[in-house]
Amino acid sequence: MNLFTPQTGNQKMDKAYATMQVHIASFDDFNSFNTYFQHIAKTDDLAVINKWLLKVLFVYLKQTKDKHDFDKLLEAVNDAEREQLREWLRGSLEKKRRAVNERNSQKSI
Repeated sequence: MNLFTPQTGNQKMDKAYATMQVHIASFDDFNSFNTYFQHIAKTDDLAVINKWLLKVLFVYLKQTKDKHDFDKLLEAVNDAEREQLREWLRGSLEKKRRAVNERNSQKSI
């Protein structure tokens, strides 16, 4: 799994990001990953750990500026159309959630 290809200009940092991606992909939830991360961290200094994590987030966010097609569409239309699209999306998601909840409740019977 490749979330992003780091290009910080620092080979050691790029390799660390790539290695971390492999580890992130192997965990199913955040708590499991967090336990692992705290175990492998070579320091107990939370300021150092937070700074490193912020670097990772900064690089990720800087390199994934490409917006989703829906976001691009919202920027291209006028205010009234934008609100209609948002309402349509909210309504569609709510219908899907209800359908999934109904299926799940029928399976449990």
